[in-house]
Amino acid sequence: MKKILLILLSLTLCACQTQTQTKHSSSKQACDATSTEEKCDSTDDTKIKFNEISFDEAIQYFTQEKSGVLYFGFSSCPWCKEAKPVLKKVAQENGIDIQYVKVRDEEKNRLYTDEQKTQIQPYIQDYMSNNDEGVLTLYVPLVLVVKNGKIIDGHEGTLDSHDATEKKMTDQEKEELTQIYTKLMSEAKN
Repeated sequence: MKKILLILLSLTLCACQTQTQTKHSSSKQACDATSTEEKCDSTDDTKIKFNEISFDEAIQYFTQEKSGVLYFGFSSCPWCKEAKPVLKKVAQENGIDIQYVKVRDEEKNRLYTDEQKTQIQPYIQDYMSNNDEGVLTLYVPLVLVVKNGKIIDGHEGTLDSHDATEKKMTDQEKEELTQIYTKLMSEAKN
């Protein structure tokens, strides 16, 4: 059993090393959406970052009239896994840093309180949806462009035509999401 674990660990380390060695190639680069943000940033040679911030720091974007692009998600969310590489590529092309608000941990436990939800809701309610019980809910992935504490644009989910629990996005769907995120990033730059 120990030998198997050592082999798996070695393969994992080799995979990480290979990613680091190939980061200067012409192939498309994107962080694995299941990796932690710190590891993602340390092996990425681009100038943009996914900076992980707390839910309280996200609230401050509104209460302290800050500007930036907020990305709400979590690593095991099937839609986030597909959206994040597309968002990262578009952000890189536009030189925009993304503020990553992790909303669930690895066990899918919610990382924000009802009080925090109540605090942020007046600012983002137009980008929230009702769940099956009619309760206004924060669904992810959610990308918001914030200027001086006000949302100027945003996008929830991936595409209406896409269900990440059933299939991966097609190239055409990825292109459509790329166009949506490109529009958001251009608004963030203005």
